[in-house]
Amino acid sequence: MVTRLLMFLHLRIFLLALLLGPVPQAQAVERGEKATLLQVAKITLSNHFSDHPKSMGNLVEAMSKNIHPSYGQSKGLFVTLSKHGKTRACWGQISGTERNLVAATIFTTENALTKEYRFPPIKKQELPEIKTQVTVIDQIEPVERNVSLHPMLDGLMVRSGGKAAVLLPGEASDAHYQVMQCKVKAGITPSEPCQMYRIKAHVFR
Repeated sequence: MVTRLLMFLHLRIFLLALLLGPVPQAQAVERGEKATLLQVAKITLSNHFSDHPKSMGNLVEAMSKNIHPSYGQSKGLFVTLSKHGKTRACWGQISGTERNLVAATIFTTENALTKEYRFPPIKKQELPEIKTQVTVIDQIEPVERNVSLHPMLDGLMVRSGGKAAVLLPGEASDAHYQVMQCKVKAGITPSEPCQMYRIKAHVFR
């Protein structure tokens, strides 16, 4: 019992040390307040570059002990890491694969750091300049081609055969550009027909 208690206290201290951002955030977690998804992503970022990183399983177990009730669901989730307004890494899934949003944020953040192939890997010295965004997928609904799209509010997914791509809310400011860019991203030619899906999501910055 004493050994388990010491292990828990050690992990708690480690998580507090990892927390990036303003001092009030660290104080909030120390008081036992529920961490936000942004704080969870930042902890995962710092853990990744730690000299002695904890396993993803240990992070999930520790951070899932005291979560906001709305985070207990399994939903699709994306983590976007940017620097000076430009994307450095982005990873995620449309549908939920983890038991809750805290676990999804941890694994998705780690995947953004290790599996993103479109950009050079993020380096430790970049961390102070990295901005984090967590996008939680609420609803995906099919739309007809002539339906008005609102790219600043809604994301878009296009699909044709085995080709598909996603643009998150705010990644395009023009509806026509949103469709064309999403098709290019999927490898679908501009004239090729495709299925389109509007993505309703909550974006946390």
